[in-house]
Amino acid sequence: MAQPIVFVRGTGRCGSKTLANLLGEHPALARIPNQCLPEELIDWCEHHLRARTAGVTDEAVAAACGAFLEAYGRCVATRPGMLLHKSTANVHRLAAVLEYWPEAKIVYIVRHPLGVVPALVACDLFQFKGMYGYDATVTSSLLRWYNDVRAYIRSAAFGHPRLLQVHFEDMIGEPDRFFERVYRFIGIDDTVRHTLSGRETYDDEFVLSRREREWIIDSTGELVSRIGYDPTAWSREVPAELADRVGAYPARRLAAPPPALDGVELVRLALTEARALGYERVGLFGAGYLSHLICPYLVDMPAEIVALFDEHPMLVGGQLAGIPIHRPEQARELGVQVVIPITMVHQAKLLERWNLLTGGEIPIRPLWETRCAATPTL
Repeated sequence: MAQPIVFVRGTGRCGSKTLANLLGEHPALARIPNQCLPEELIDWCEHHLRARTAGVTDEAVAAACGAFLEAYGRCVATRPGMLLHKSTANVHRLAAVLEYWPEAKIVYIVRHPLGVVPALVACDLFQFKGMYGYDATVTSSLLRWYNDVRAYIRSAAFGHPRLLQVHFEDMIGEPDRFFERVYRFIGIDDTVRHTLSGRETYDDEFVLSRREREWIIDSTGELVSRIGYDPTAWSREVPAELADRVGAYPARRLAAPPPALDGVELVRLALTEARALGYERVGLFGAGYLSHLICPYLVDMPAEIVALFDEHPMLVGGQLAGIPIHRPEQARELGVQVVIPITMVHQAKLLERWNLLTGGEIPIRPLWETRCAATPTL
């Protein structure tokens, strides 16, 4: 029987790192570093074993993934015990993790978007400082949270008996009851007690304005209720002690809300506009994270999606949810008439990159118009 593994997963800035660090204090759990990501291991096996080796079965791919991660865990774990592994993102692989590791359990932590959005902006301002090539805004941060949570709910892992969903707010507010529930789910004793040092803070915290708070609450009510929050219980008011900070960092603020938050609906609207302009064969540029979240659901679209385009040599020649992935230079020979970038935060860069790679021969239209301009760097 394979060694049981506990996976800690969650949306960005939701407390998954804190949760994993605290769980790692339990003597029955052996924390392993996340230099080896099971989701990327699955992607690699799918691309190389299944695509390039005839006759590979599902069982063989699953066995290869499971054996590799277990061996890795035994080599790097600091003590014996049930393996504990944490990472964020890759929400599109949640169901595959449960399938490939049948002895595994997932603790999935979520957080209300009123906490996530300012935390993502503040993290980019003070920790990452643009190192990933983008400036987080209120809009892009809510898009990231929304599409992660939407993909989680669409996943077969949602509601699965081997996945426990928990709330960041419960971990901070009622830690004893919270960890008692988590340890009972994992199947180990709950005698370990934890002291939380509080959430991460910055010298000049990013604070949402009343308009931004109202937009977030009004546009996410259905989704937050699906993950166990009362959508009416969250205040639209700015805390009085933080009111003097709502004007800071104007380039990060909500300018014009996008026409939709769900990436699937954004693509549908963009394709509708393209079809109205006479374009029938459309390409999508960027086979990255957002594409993984939404491509399986791009069905009954108003225009034909001919291909995904990406520069990454490991992706070219493959497919994503049945959509073939090609180099941008192949767009003309495929009869593509227009291209739409698929990204939550890098649109200005993808627009520029496409025109550079193709010489502007095939037009590229933004996923939505208000994202055309690059955000000034602080």
